[in-house]
Amino acid sequence: MGASLRELILTQEKEKLKAYVLEHHQLVEYYEAGGAAPYSLGDIFLGRVTQVVRGLNAAFVDIGLAREGFLHYSDLGFSFPLQQAFLRALRRGRWNPGDQVGPFPPPAREANIADYLHVGDWILVQVVKEMSETKGPRLSAQVGVTGQALVLLPFSNEVGVSHRISDPTLRQQWKEHLRQLYRPPYGIVLRTQGQYSSPTEVAAEYERLIQRWEAQLQALLDKSPPCRLTEANTPFSALLQELLSPPPEQIHVVEVELHRKVVSYLQAHPFPVSPRVQLGLRKTPFASVVELDRMGRQLLGRTVTLPNGGYLVIEHTEALHVIDVNSGSLAAQGKLPDETIFQTNLLAAQEVARQLRLRDIGGIIVVDFIDMRQPEHRQLVYERLREAMKADRAKHAVLPMSEFGLVQITRQRRRAPSEVSEEHRCPTCKGSGRLTYPEKPLDDMRVQLRYWGARYPRLPLTLRVHPTLLAYWRSLYPSTKGWIWNLLPHRWLRIEPSPEVPVLRGLLLDWAGHLLAELG
Repeated sequence: MGASLRELILTQEKEKLKAYVLEHHQLVEYYEAGGAAPYSLGDIFLGRVTQVVRGLNAAFVDIGLAREGFLHYSDLGFSFPLQQAFLRALRRGRWNPGDQVGPFPPPAREANIADYLHVGDWILVQVVKEMSETKGPRLSAQVGVTGQALVLLPFSNEVGVSHRISDPTLRQQWKEHLRQLYRPPYGIVLRTQGQYSSPTEVAAEYERLIQRWEAQLQALLDKSPPCRLTEANTPFSALLQELLSPPPEQIHVVEVELHRKVVSYLQAHPFPVSPRVQLGLRKTPFASVVELDRMGRQLLGRTVTLPNGGYLVIEHTEALHVIDVNSGSLAAQGKLPDETIFQTNLLAAQEVARQLRLRDIGGIIVVDFIDMRQPEHRQLVYERLREAMKADRAKHAVLPMSEFGLVQITRQRRRAPSEVSEEHRCPTCKGSGRLTYPEKPLDDMRVQLRYWGARYPRLPLTLRVHPTLLAYWRSLYPSTKGWIWNLLPHRWLRIEPSPEVPVLRGLLLDWAGHLLAELG
Protein backbone atom coordinates (compact mmCIF):
# COMPACT_ATOMS: atom_id res chain seq x y z
CA MET A 1 0.00 0.00 0.00
CA GLY A 2 1.37 3.41 -0.91
CA ALA A 3 1.65 6.54 1.15
CA SER A 4 -1.24 6.93 3.53
CA LEU A 5 -3.92 9.45 2.57
CA ARG A 6 -4.60 11.08 5.92
CA GLU A 7 -7.73 13.17 6.45
CA LEU A 8 -9.18 14.95 9.45
CA ILE A 9 -12.88 15.65 10.08
CA LEU A 10 -13.77 18.25 12.72
CA THR A 11 -17.23 18.96 14.08
CA GLN A 12 -18.58 20.94 17.03
CA GLU A 13 -21.38 19.66 19.27
CA LYS A 14 -22.31 22.39 21.78
CA GLU A 15 -19.08 22.89 23.76
CA LYS A 16 -17.55 19.59 22.67
CA LEU A 17 -15.13 19.37 19.74
CA LYS A 18 -15.04 16.00 17.96
CA ALA A 19 -12.24 14.91 15.65
CA TYR A 20 -12.16 11.87 13.34
CA VAL A 21 -8.88 10.80 11.69
CA LEU A 22 -9.21 8.83 8.46
CA GLU A 23 -6.54 6.91 6.57
CA HIS A 24 -7.53 5.74 3.09
CA HIS A 25 -11.10 6.77 4.00
CA GLN A 26 -11.12 4.44 7.03
CA LEU A 27 -11.72 5.80 10.53
CA VAL A 28 -8.60 5.07 12.62
CA GLU A 29 -8.62 7.61 15.47
CA TYR A 30 -11.31 9.46 17.39
CA TYR A 31 -10.86 12.39 19.78
CA GLU A 32 -13.06 14.58 21.93
CA ALA A 33 -12.11 17.85 23.59
CA GLY A 34 -13.87 20.52 25.59
CA GLY A 35 -17.10 20.00 27.44
CA ALA A 36 -17.01 20.02 31.22
CA ALA A 37 -13.55 18.45 31.61
CA PRO A 38 -11.81 20.03 34.65
CA TYR A 39 -8.34 19.70 33.10
CA SER A 40 -6.49 18.68 29.96
CA LEU A 41 -3.19 17.03 29.12
CA GLY A 42 -0.27 19.34 29.77
CA ASP A 43 -1.95 21.41 32.49
CA ILE A 44 0.40 22.31 35.36
CA PHE A 45 -0.81 22.21 38.96
CA LEU A 46 0.52 23.17 42.35
CA GLY A 47 -0.34 20.05 44.34
CA ARG A 48 0.06 18.66 47.83
CA VAL A 49 1.46 15.20 48.56
CA THR A 50 -1.16 13.10 50.35
CA GLN A 51 0.54 9.71 50.42
CA VAL A 52 4.03 8.30 49.83
CA VAL A 53 4.16 4.57 49.10
CA ARG A 54 7.68 3.24 49.44
CA GLY A 55 6.76 -0.15 47.99
CA LEU A 56 5.46 1.45 44.77
CA ASN A 57 8.26 4.02 44.77
CA ALA A 58 5.54 6.55 44.08
CA ALA A 59 3.45 9.29 45.66
CA PHE A 60 -0.15 10.39 45.37
CA VAL A 61 -0.75 14.11 44.88
CA ASP A 62 -3.92 16.12 45.41
CA ILE A 63 -4.35 18.52 42.48
CA GLY A 64 -8.02 19.30 43.06
CA LEU A 65 -9.53 16.62 40.81
CA ALA A 66 -11.91 13.78 41.66
CA ARG A 67 -8.97 11.39 42.01
CA GLU A 68 -5.47 12.01 43.29
CA GLY A 69 -2.70 12.00 40.72
CA PHE A 70 0.00 9.32 40.58
CA LEU A 71 3.67 10.39 40.58
CA HIS A 72 6.38 7.75 40.15
CA TYR A 73 9.98 8.33 41.22
CA SER A 74 11.14 8.08 37.60
CA ASP A 75 9.00 11.15 36.81
CA LEU A 76 10.63 13.44 39.39
CA GLY A 77 13.31 14.48 36.89
CA PHE A 78 16.88 15.69 37.36
CA SER A 79 15.73 19.22 38.22
CA PHE A 80 13.44 18.17 41.09
CA PRO A 81 15.70 19.41 43.95
CA LEU A 82 15.86 22.80 42.24
CA GLN A 83 12.06 22.90 42.00
CA GLN A 84 11.68 22.05 45.68
CA ALA A 85 14.18 24.74 46.69
CA PHE A 86 12.22 27.24 44.63
CA LEU A 87 8.92 26.24 46.30
CA ARG A 88 10.48 26.62 49.75
CA ALA A 89 11.62 30.11 48.81
CA LEU A 90 8.18 30.86 47.40
CA ARG A 91 6.42 29.78 50.60
CA ARG A 92 8.71 32.04 52.63
CA GLY A 93 7.90 34.92 50.27
CA ARG A 94 11.57 35.30 49.36
CA TRP A 95 11.34 34.84 45.61
CA ASN A 96 11.05 37.38 42.82
CA PRO A 97 11.09 36.82 39.04
CA GLY A 98 14.67 36.43 37.88
CA ASP A 99 15.99 35.13 41.20
CA GLN A 100 18.41 32.22 40.88
CA VAL A 101 17.81 29.21 43.11
CA GLY A 102 20.41 26.47 43.21
CA PRO A 103 22.17 24.66 41.62
CA PHE A 104 21.49 21.37 43.39
CA PRO A 105 22.60 17.81 42.64
CA PRO A 106 19.99 15.75 40.76
CA PRO A 107 18.20 12.83 42.43
CA ALA A 108 20.09 9.54 42.52
CA ARG A 109 19.27 7.22 39.64
CA GLU A 110 18.49 4.34 42.04
CA ALA A 111 16.65 5.69 45.08
CA ASN A 112 13.22 5.82 46.68
CA ILE A 113 10.73 8.64 46.38
CA ALA A 114 10.31 8.59 50.17
CA ASP A 115 13.81 10.09 50.40
CA TYR A 116 12.64 13.19 48.51
CA LEU A 117 8.93 13.64 49.21
CA HIS A 118 6.83 13.59 52.38
CA VAL A 119 3.13 13.91 53.12
CA GLY A 120 2.12 17.58 53.04
CA ASP A 121 4.91 18.71 50.69
CA TRP A 122 4.03 21.15 47.92
CA ILE A 123 5.00 20.12 44.40
CA LEU A 124 4.60 21.41 40.84
CA VAL A 125 3.32 18.65 38.56
CA GLN A 126 2.10 18.32 34.99
CA VAL A 127 -0.62 15.97 33.72
CA VAL A 128 0.99 13.56 31.26
CA LYS A 129 -1.76 10.92 31.11
CA GLU A 130 -5.49 11.35 31.60
CA MET A 131 -7.38 9.68 34.41
CA SER A 132 -9.53 6.63 33.69
CA GLU A 133 -12.55 5.13 35.44
CA THR A 134 -10.34 3.45 38.03
CA LYS A 135 -7.13 5.50 38.12
CA GLY A 136 -6.20 9.12 38.66
CA PRO A 137 -4.08 11.07 36.17
CA ARG A 138 -0.39 10.25 35.71
CA LEU A 139 1.79 13.17 36.78
CA SER A 140 5.34 14.34 36.14
CA ALA A 141 7.42 16.83 38.11
CA GLN A 142 9.36 17.60 34.92
CA VAL A 143 7.07 20.44 33.91
CA GLY A 144 7.14 22.10 30.50
CA VAL A 145 5.32 25.07 28.96
CA THR A 146 4.39 24.44 25.33
CA GLY A 147 4.46 27.23 22.78
CA GLN A 148 4.04 27.24 19.01
CA ALA A 149 7.68 26.45 18.24
CA LEU A 150 9.21 25.67 21.63
CA VAL A 151 8.75 23.85 24.90
CA LEU A 152 10.08 25.83 27.87
CA LEU A 153 11.54 23.64 30.65
CA PRO A 154 11.67 25.58 33.94
CA PHE A 155 14.33 24.46 36.46
CA SER A 156 16.25 22.69 33.67
CA ASN A 157 19.50 23.08 31.75
CA GLU A 158 18.35 20.90 28.85
CA VAL A 159 18.74 22.18 25.29
CA GLY A 160 17.30 19.88 22.66
CA VAL A 161 15.53 19.33 19.35
CA SER A 162 12.49 17.15 18.67
CA HIS A 163 13.45 13.61 17.63
CA ARG A 164 10.98 13.95 14.74
CA ILE A 165 13.38 16.40 13.08
CA SER A 166 15.59 13.77 11.47
CA ASP A 167 17.93 15.86 9.26
CA PRO A 168 21.32 15.78 11.10
CA THR A 169 22.49 19.10 9.64
CA LEU A 170 19.26 20.87 10.57
CA ARG A 171 19.34 19.40 14.07
CA GLN A 172 22.88 20.62 14.65
CA GLN A 173 22.09 24.13 13.36
CA TRP A 174 19.12 24.46 15.68
CA LYS A 175 21.02 23.11 18.67
CA GLU A 176 23.73 25.73 18.21
CA HIS A 177 21.12 28.47 17.96
CA LEU A 178 19.26 27.25 21.06
CA ARG A 179 22.48 27.11 23.10
CA GLN A 180 23.00 30.79 22.35
CA LEU A 181 19.46 31.56 23.54
CA TYR A 182 19.57 29.47 26.71
CA ARG A 183 19.68 31.21 30.07
CA PRO A 184 19.42 29.35 33.38
CA PRO A 185 17.20 27.92 34.73
CA TYR A 186 15.03 27.76 31.60
CA GLY A 187 15.71 24.75 29.39
CA ILE A 188 14.47 24.82 25.82
CA VAL A 189 13.37 22.17 23.29
CA LEU A 190 12.49 22.91 19.68
CA ARG A 191 9.19 21.31 18.65
CA THR A 192 8.74 19.64 15.26
CA GLN A 193 6.63 22.58 14.14
CA GLY A 194 9.42 24.96 15.23
CA GLN A 195 11.73 23.98 12.36
CA TYR A 196 9.56 26.12 10.05
CA SER A 197 10.06 29.25 12.19
CA SER A 198 12.93 31.70 11.84
CA PRO A 199 15.62 32.02 14.57
CA THR A 200 14.27 35.50 15.36
CA GLU A 201 10.75 34.14 15.89
CA VAL A 202 12.08 31.35 18.11
CA ALA A 203 14.07 33.81 20.23
CA ALA A 204 11.03 36.05 20.67
CA GLU A 205 8.85 33.13 21.71
CA TYR A 206 11.47 31.96 24.22
CA GLU A 207 11.31 35.33 25.96
CA ARG A 208 7.50 35.38 25.86
CA LEU A 209 7.28 31.94 27.47
CA ILE A 210 9.69 32.94 30.23
CA GLN A 211 7.69 36.10 30.97
CA ARG A 212 4.42 34.16 31.03
CA TRP A 213 5.86 31.51 33.33
CA GLU A 214 7.30 34.03 35.79
CA ALA A 215 4.00 35.93 35.90
CA GLN A 216 2.18 32.70 36.73
CA LEU A 217 4.69 31.89 39.45
CA GLN A 218 4.24 35.35 40.91
CA ALA A 219 0.51 34.65 41.19
CA LEU A 220 1.31 31.62 43.37
CA LEU A 221 2.40 33.90 46.22
CA ASP A 222 -1.27 34.32 47.14
CA LYS A 223 -2.33 30.70 46.59
CA SER A 224 -2.02 27.34 48.25
CA PRO A 225 -2.46 23.85 46.81
CA PRO A 226 -4.33 22.36 45.15
CA CYS A 227 -4.63 24.89 42.31
CA ARG A 228 -3.99 25.03 38.58
CA LEU A 229 -0.98 27.08 37.60
CA THR A 230 -1.24 26.96 33.81
CA GLU A 231 -3.54 25.56 31.18
CA ALA A 232 -1.61 23.88 28.39
CA ASN A 233 -3.88 25.31 25.70
CA THR A 234 -7.52 25.78 24.92
CA PRO A 235 -9.14 22.41 24.11
CA PHE A 236 -9.31 23.53 20.47
CA SER A 237 -5.62 24.42 20.06
CA ALA A 238 -4.44 21.46 22.17
CA LEU A 239 -6.37 19.05 19.97
CA LEU A 240 -5.12 20.62 16.74
CA GLN A 241 -1.53 20.49 17.99
CA GLU A 242 -1.97 16.76 18.55
CA LEU A 243 -3.67 16.07 15.22
CA LEU A 244 -1.49 18.23 12.97
CA SER A 245 1.70 16.35 13.75
CA PRO A 246 2.13 15.12 11.09
CA PRO A 247 -0.32 17.34 9.18
CA PRO A 248 -3.07 15.59 7.20
CA GLU A 249 -3.54 16.13 3.48
CA GLN A 250 -7.11 17.39 3.96
CA ILE A 251 -9.20 18.82 6.79
CA HIS A 252 -12.99 18.69 6.49
CA VAL A 253 -14.82 21.06 8.85
CA VAL A 254 -18.57 20.73 9.27
CA GLU A 255 -19.53 24.08 10.87
CA VAL A 256 -18.82 27.52 9.38
CA GLU A 257 -17.54 29.11 12.62
CA LEU A 258 -15.25 26.16 13.32
CA HIS A 259 -13.97 26.38 9.74
CA ARG A 260 -13.00 30.00 10.35
CA LYS A 261 -11.10 29.05 13.53
CA VAL A 262 -9.20 26.26 11.77
CA VAL A 263 -8.16 28.55 8.92
CA SER A 264 -6.97 31.19 11.41
CA TYR A 265 -4.99 28.59 13.35
CA LEU A 266 -3.23 27.34 10.21
CA GLN A 267 -2.36 30.89 9.19
CA ALA A 268 -0.74 31.45 12.59
CA HIS A 269 1.06 28.07 12.48
CA PRO A 270 2.54 27.74 8.99
CA PHE A 271 3.47 24.35 7.52
CA PRO A 272 5.75 23.74 4.52
CA VAL A 273 2.73 22.15 2.83
CA SER A 274 -0.48 23.35 4.45
CA PRO A 275 -3.46 20.96 4.59
CA ARG A 276 -6.40 21.73 2.33
CA VAL A 277 -9.31 22.92 4.46
CA GLN A 278 -12.80 22.24 3.11
CA LEU A 279 -16.18 23.16 4.52
CA GLY A 280 -18.55 20.19 4.72
CA LEU A 281 -18.27 16.45 4.08
CA ARG A 282 -18.65 16.43 0.29
CA LYS A 283 -15.41 14.55 -0.44
CA THR A 284 -15.65 12.06 2.42
CA PRO A 285 -17.38 8.66 2.64
CA PHE A 286 -19.98 10.20 4.98
CA ALA A 287 -23.10 12.02 3.84
CA SER A 288 -23.77 13.73 7.17
CA VAL A 289 -22.57 14.14 10.74
CA VAL A 290 -25.30 11.71 11.82
CA GLU A 291 -23.86 9.00 9.57
CA LEU A 292 -20.34 9.76 10.80
CA ASP A 293 -21.43 9.54 14.44
CA ARG A 294 -23.31 6.29 13.78
CA MET A 295 -20.23 4.76 12.18
CA GLY A 296 -18.13 5.82 15.18
CA ARG A 297 -20.60 4.24 17.60
CA GLN A 298 -20.61 0.98 15.64
CA LEU A 299 -16.82 0.80 15.65
CA LEU A 300 -16.57 1.54 19.38
CA GLY A 301 -19.08 -1.08 20.48
CA ARG A 302 -18.36 -4.39 22.19
CA THR A 303 -18.45 -6.31 18.90
CA VAL A 304 -16.81 -5.27 15.63
CA THR A 305 -17.74 -7.02 12.37
CA LEU A 306 -15.08 -8.08 9.86
CA PRO A 307 -15.68 -7.81 6.08
CA ASN A 308 -15.94 -11.60 5.60
CA GLY A 309 -18.56 -12.19 8.31
CA GLY A 310 -16.20 -12.82 11.23
CA TYR A 311 -16.14 -10.46 14.18
CA LEU A 312 -14.14 -9.27 17.19
CA VAL A 313 -15.39 -9.21 20.78
CA ILE A 314 -13.56 -6.60 22.87
CA GLU A 315 -13.79 -7.02 26.65
CA HIS A 316 -12.21 -4.96 29.42
CA THR A 317 -11.38 -6.65 32.71
CA GLU A 318 -9.75 -5.12 35.78
CA ALA A 319 -6.26 -6.17 34.69
CA LEU A 320 -6.29 -6.21 30.88
CA HIS A 321 -8.22 -6.01 27.63
CA VAL A 322 -9.15 -9.20 25.80
CA ILE A 323 -9.93 -9.28 22.07
CA ASP A 324 -11.48 -12.52 20.86
CA VAL A 325 -11.56 -13.32 17.13
CA ASN A 326 -14.66 -15.26 16.07
CA SER A 327 -15.61 -16.88 12.77
CA GLY A 328 -19.20 -15.59 13.02
CA SER A 329 -21.45 -16.39 10.07
CA LEU A 330 -18.66 -18.42 8.47
CA ALA A 331 -19.19 -21.14 11.10
CA ALA A 332 -22.65 -21.84 9.66
CA GLN A 333 -20.91 -23.35 6.63
CA GLY A 334 -19.64 -26.23 8.76
CA LYS A 335 -16.01 -27.01 9.47
CA LEU A 336 -13.85 -24.12 8.28
CA PRO A 337 -10.94 -24.81 5.92
CA ASP A 338 -7.50 -23.71 7.11
CA GLU A 339 -7.32 -21.04 4.40
CA THR A 340 -10.60 -19.45 5.55
CA ILE A 341 -9.38 -19.35 9.15
CA PHE A 342 -6.08 -17.86 7.98
CA GLN A 343 -7.78 -15.12 5.94
CA THR A 344 -10.13 -14.30 8.82
CA ASN A 345 -7.19 -13.93 11.19
CA LEU A 346 -5.38 -11.67 8.70
CA LEU A 347 -8.43 -9.39 8.57
CA ALA A 348 -8.66 -9.51 12.35
CA ALA A 349 -4.99 -8.52 12.76
CA GLN A 350 -5.57 -5.41 10.66
CA GLU A 351 -8.73 -4.54 12.59
CA VAL A 352 -7.13 -5.12 16.01
CA ALA A 353 -4.41 -2.56 15.22
CA ARG A 354 -7.09 -0.11 14.09
CA GLN A 355 -9.22 -0.64 17.20
CA LEU A 356 -6.30 -0.05 19.57
CA ARG A 357 -5.72 3.36 17.97
CA LEU A 358 -9.40 4.20 17.67
CA ARG A 359 -10.18 3.47 21.33
CA ASP A 360 -6.70 4.38 22.61
CA ILE A 361 -6.58 1.15 24.60
CA GLY A 362 -3.59 0.96 26.93
CA GLY A 363 -1.96 -1.53 29.27
CA ILE A 364 -1.93 -5.24 28.52
CA ILE A 365 -4.00 -6.52 25.60
CA VAL A 366 -4.42 -10.23 24.81
CA VAL A 367 -5.66 -11.16 21.32
CA ASP A 368 -7.11 -14.64 20.92
CA PHE A 369 -6.99 -15.55 17.23
CA ILE A 370 -8.84 -18.53 15.76
CA ASP A 371 -6.65 -21.64 16.12
CA MET A 372 -4.34 -22.25 13.14
CA ARG A 373 -2.67 -25.60 12.64
CA GLN A 374 0.10 -24.40 10.31
CA PRO A 375 3.02 -22.56 11.99
CA GLU A 376 3.64 -20.46 8.85
CA HIS A 377 0.07 -19.14 9.06
CA ARG A 378 0.61 -18.09 12.69
CA GLN A 379 3.82 -16.32 11.70
CA LEU A 380 2.17 -14.46 8.81
CA VAL A 381 -0.73 -13.28 10.99
CA TYR A 382 1.75 -12.07 13.61
CA GLU A 383 3.74 -10.18 10.96
CA ARG A 384 0.53 -8.61 9.60
CA LEU A 385 -0.34 -7.41 13.10
CA ARG A 386 3.12 -5.92 13.65
CA GLU A 387 3.02 -4.20 10.26
CA ALA A 388 -0.41 -2.72 10.97
CA MET A 389 0.77 -1.49 14.38
CA LYS A 390 3.57 0.58 12.79
CA ALA A 391 1.05 3.35 12.06
CA ASP A 392 0.35 3.64 15.81
CA ARG A 393 2.22 6.60 17.33
CA ALA A 394 1.74 5.30 20.89
CA LYS A 395 4.60 3.29 22.39
CA HIS A 396 3.81 -0.39 22.09
CA ALA A 397 5.29 -3.87 21.97
CA VAL A 398 3.86 -6.96 20.24
CA LEU A 399 5.04 -10.35 21.54
CA PRO A 400 5.21 -13.41 19.25
CA MET A 401 2.10 -15.54 18.83
CA SER A 402 1.85 -18.63 21.01
CA GLU A 403 1.01 -22.11 19.75
CA PHE A 404 -2.58 -21.51 20.87
CA GLY A 405 -3.01 -18.35 18.79
CA LEU A 406 -2.57 -15.86 21.65
CA VAL A 407 -0.73 -12.56 21.11
CA GLN A 408 0.18 -10.24 23.97
CA ILE A 409 0.45 -6.50 23.32
CA THR A 410 1.50 -3.71 25.63
CA ARG A 411 0.53 -0.19 24.65
CA GLN A 412 0.91 3.19 26.30
CA ARG A 413 -2.30 5.19 26.60
CA ARG A 414 -2.44 8.98 27.01
CA ARG A 415 -6.09 9.93 26.82
CA ALA A 416 -9.12 8.23 28.34
CA PRO A 417 -10.10 5.17 26.28
CA SER A 418 -13.08 5.60 23.95
CA GLU A 419 -15.94 3.18 24.30
CA VAL A 420 -19.60 3.21 23.33
CA SER A 421 -22.02 1.00 25.20
CA GLU A 422 -24.40 -0.79 22.85
CA GLU A 423 -26.81 -1.58 25.68
CA HIS A 424 -27.84 -0.23 29.07
CA ARG A 425 -26.50 -1.98 32.13
CA CYS A 426 -29.11 -4.30 33.62
CA PRO A 427 -30.49 -2.66 36.80
CA THR A 428 -31.14 -6.06 38.38
CA CYS A 429 -27.82 -7.88 37.98
CA LYS A 430 -25.72 -4.65 37.75
CA GLY A 431 -24.01 -5.99 34.63
CA SER A 432 -22.77 -9.22 36.23
CA GLY A 433 -25.11 -11.47 34.22
CA ARG A 434 -26.11 -13.37 37.37
CA LEU A 435 -29.23 -13.23 39.55
CA THR A 436 -29.77 -14.43 43.10
CA TYR A 437 -32.45 -17.04 43.78
CA PRO A 438 -35.86 -15.37 44.39
CA GLU A 439 -36.07 -16.48 48.04
CA LYS A 440 -32.97 -14.47 48.93
CA PRO A 441 -34.56 -11.01 48.45
CA LEU A 442 -37.40 -12.24 50.64
CA ASP A 443 -34.94 -13.25 53.34
CA ASP A 444 -33.03 -9.96 53.05
CA MET A 445 -36.19 -7.85 53.12
CA ARG A 446 -37.53 -9.74 56.12
CA VAL A 447 -34.44 -8.76 58.14
CA GLN A 448 -34.54 -5.14 56.93
CA LEU A 449 -38.30 -4.77 57.48
CA ARG A 450 -38.01 -5.95 61.05
CA TYR A 451 -35.37 -3.31 61.65
CA TRP A 452 -37.63 -0.57 60.27
CA GLY A 453 -40.64 -2.00 62.11
CA ALA A 454 -38.74 -1.78 65.40
CA ARG A 455 -37.59 1.74 64.59
CA TYR A 456 -41.13 2.97 63.78
CA PRO A 457 -43.41 0.65 65.82
CA ARG A 458 -46.61 2.65 65.22
CA LEU A 459 -45.97 3.77 61.65
CA PRO A 460 -47.93 2.14 58.79
CA LEU A 461 -45.45 1.04 56.11
CA THR A 462 -45.77 0.44 52.36
CA LEU A 463 -43.49 -1.90 50.42
CA ARG A 464 -43.27 -1.52 46.63
CA VAL A 465 -41.88 -4.45 44.64
CA HIS A 466 -41.85 -5.57 41.02
CA PRO A 467 -45.03 -7.46 39.97
CA THR A 468 -42.96 -10.52 39.01
CA LEU A 469 -41.42 -10.80 42.46
CA LEU A 470 -44.80 -10.16 44.09
CA ALA A 471 -46.40 -13.00 42.12
CA TYR A 472 -43.60 -15.36 43.09
CA TRP A 473 -43.91 -14.54 46.79
CA ARG A 474 -47.65 -15.09 46.72
CA SER A 475 -47.09 -18.54 45.23
CA LEU A 476 -45.06 -19.50 48.31
CA TYR A 477 -47.86 -18.92 50.84
CA PRO A 478 -51.48 -20.13 50.84
CA SER A 479 -52.84 -16.75 51.90
CA THR A 480 -51.92 -13.11 51.49
CA LYS A 481 -52.05 -12.68 55.24
CA GLY A 482 -49.54 -15.49 55.66
CA TRP A 483 -46.75 -14.07 53.54
CA ILE A 484 -47.24 -10.50 54.75
CA TRP A 485 -47.10 -11.81 58.32
CA ASN A 486 -43.92 -13.66 57.39
CA LEU A 487 -42.35 -10.43 56.19
CA LEU A 488 -43.27 -8.21 59.12
CA PRO A 489 -45.16 -9.85 62.02
CA HIS A 490 -47.30 -7.68 64.30
CA ARG A 491 -46.97 -4.68 61.97
CA TRP A 492 -49.39 -3.25 59.45
CA LEU A 493 -47.68 -3.57 56.07
CA ARG A 494 -49.14 -2.77 52.67
CA ILE A 495 -47.65 -4.38 49.53
CA GLU A 496 -47.90 -2.53 46.20
CA PRO A 497 -46.75 -3.78 42.78
CA SER A 498 -44.65 -1.33 40.75
CA PRO A 499 -42.98 -2.20 37.41
CA GLU A 500 -40.52 0.67 37.89
CA VAL A 501 -38.83 -1.11 40.83
CA PRO A 502 -35.94 -3.46 39.87
CA VAL A 503 -37.04 -7.11 39.91
CA LEU A 504 -35.16 -8.18 43.04
CA ARG A 505 -35.41 -4.94 45.01
CA GLY A 506 -38.02 -3.21 47.15
CA LEU A 507 -38.84 0.37 48.15
CA LEU A 508 -40.04 1.00 51.71
CA LEU A 509 -42.28 4.08 52.13
CA ASP A 510 -43.83 5.76 55.15
CA TRP A 511 -47.55 6.63 55.46
CA ALA A 512 -47.03 9.86 53.45
CA GLY A 513 -45.24 8.11 50.58
CA HIS A 514 -41.74 9.27 51.54
CA LEU A 515 -38.93 6.83 50.78
CA LEU A 516 -37.41 5.31 53.91
CA ALA A 517 -35.05 2.75 52.37
CA GLU A 518 -34.25 0.63 49.34
CA LEU A 519 -34.42 -3.02 50.36
CA GLY A 520 -33.04 -6.26 48.96
